[in-house]
Amino acid sequence: MAQDVAKGRRTEIEQMNGHVVARGRELGIPTPVSSVVVGYVREIDAGTRKPSSALIEQALQAAGS
Repeated sequence: MAQDVAKGRRTEIEQMNGHVVARGRELGIPTPVSSVVVGYVREIDAGTRKPSSALIEQALQAAGS
């Protein structure tokens, strides 16, 4: 996925982390980090957020970790 982001290609976030989030929702298991990562990568894919290593810390903070 990092290679896709670096090359400006759409990622497979829905098939990977999106699946984790959906499955967690079905089972009643919170997936806060995956949920935030999916949101951020969707925004990167859409071009509304720039990729940055700083997003790692932001994602953890947003997820309450």
